[in-house]
Parts: sequence; C-alpha cells; structure tokens
Amino acid sequence: MTERQRRILHLLVDSYIATQTPVASSILAQQLSLSPATTRYELIELEDAGLVTKPHTSAGRIPTRQGFRHYALSKLPPTPFPQATLDRLAQALSGAGGRREELVVQVASRLSGYPAMLRLKPRHAPKLLQVHLSQLAPGKVLAVGVMEGGRVREVRLELSFSPSDAQLNEAEGRLHGPLEALSPQEAPSLALRELFEAVRRAFAQGSLEEYREGVGLLLSEPEAQNLSFLRQALSLFESPGDETLTPPGGLNVRVGEGEGLSLVQAGVAMSDTIGELSLLGPVRMRYGQALSVAYALGQVYMGQQASQASR
Repeated sequence: MTERQRRILHLLVDSYIATQTPVASSILAQQLSLSPATTRYELIELEDAGLVTKPHTSAGRIPTRQGFRHYALSKLPPTPFPQATLDRLAQALSGAGGRREELVVQVASRLSGYPAMLRLKPRHAPKLLQVHLSQLAPGKVLAVGVMEGGRVREVRLELSFSPSDAQLNEAEGRLHGPLEALSPQEAPSLALRELFEAVRRAFAQGSLEEYREGVGLLLSEPEAQNLSFLRQALSLFESPGDETLTPPGGLNVRVGEGEGLSLVQAGVAMSDTIGELSLLGPVRMRYGQALSVAYALGQVYMGQQASQASR
C-alpha cells in the first residue's frame, strides 16, 4: 500500500466511523487536495485489495473488515494518557479497596463510551483436593468439591446419562489434583469420561472472576436497531468466547467478531492472577480512543502508569 492509499483509506474509515454512511470520492479528493481522477483510481486499487467496497453501484465506498483491521492496527502503539491523568486514575484505584476491579470497568466504560469487561483468573489452575458426587435426578449430579486452601464449592452437573453409584464412587477416587491436569482421556469408559469433563469444566469456570459495565451504551449505537446485532453483542458481552487471554501488558484487536462487532483488549496481571480488560463496540469502533483507554487502564491497574506515560 502506498502512502497516498493509506491516507485515503484512513480518511474514509474516519468518515464512516463518524457518519455510518458511504463516503464519496469527491469528499476524499477535496479533503486530501487530490484530483477526482487520482482519488477514483486509488479507490479502485483499495477495492481490488479488499480494503473497501461499494454497497451500491451509485453509492460511495465503505471499509471492509480487512480495511477496518488495517486502520485499527495503525493505531498501535496507542496514544498515551497525560501523566496527570494516569496519576489521578492510580490514586482512585488505590483508594478503592475491594472495589478496584469494579472501578476499572466503570472508568473504562465511561472514558471509551463502550461496554467494558474484566476477566481475571489464577495464574495456576486451582487444585481439587476432594470431591463428593451424588445423584439428584436422572442425568443430574451434585458435585461438592474441596479446593486448595480449604474453599468448598458446590456445582450441579447435567449429563447425557444417569451414573450408577459405582461410577460415582470411582470418579470420586480419581478426581483430585490440578484442574488442568484432570484429563478425561484417562477415564476407563465413555460415561466416566463425560463425567470427568463435566466436573473439570464446572470447577475451572468457578475460578474465573468477571466484572462488566456499560452494556446500555450499545443501545445508543445505530447498529442496535438491528436485532441480530444486538443479540450477538449481548452474547459477546456475557461471554467473549476466546478462553486465551491477551498476554499481560499486550494489546489485541478482534475486528468483525460475529455480527459486525469488535473487541479491543488489554492483558493485565497481578501477583497471583492474570486477566484481560475488553471494550466491546461495533466494527465502526473508535479504535484509537478505545486502544488508549484499554492500555492506560490496564497499566494503571498493574501499577505501571509511570512507564506507560513516558512512551
């Protein structure tokens, strides 16, 4: 891509983010001081590269998913927050006590204008010291587990079969140790394999902490008039889907997830936990702003705001 094509693409994306309407070549030509013929030629080149498209023959052009992704990645590294702002954020978090995580998502949502999610999990999978299984009803089992550190958790399992007392007893004897090491493949039968996997998943999910804020902001987006978009957005807000977290200190941009949605994600870590701060918006997202907010909040949460501002 030439520098002129990059300028045209980025101006087109900026305009589409602001207006949600196809962008005419005449507008691009005027704002970039280019001839109409040159602008049209470069747009054809960008269209051939899969970065822009024409929704209608007589309409202007809009960015494709690939075009949005190119634009979003060009915003890396993000513009840093002023040091004074970082200091104020750090002071607010330090005084939040047990509400630090709730405050992180509240501030991230307000500063970005998008729903925010924070997922945290232990650096190391918790150990299941002991489990007791009892049948509640056909295909339903109650599992009471004692975790490392003495924490007791109770979960209900749904199975495709009704295990016998002998199968429950055998499972109790085998199910102990780090959850990530509980391999269903070691089960002596398909029935026990299903039971092992159900126990492993149920107790592993309980180790994930989740905080959310700002889902109502989705309703202010023009795309929310599309019920399919709204359903997909709410589903992604409740469960981002990808269990692999962004590495601590890193940034990730997932453009065009599902029905025209994007996620901007910052990896975070504390002494005994790792996690991810995510901002959810339409593919027509303000990527520069979202990346700056996610990165700044992630750094402040980890206590590294001084190094972030100096970059």
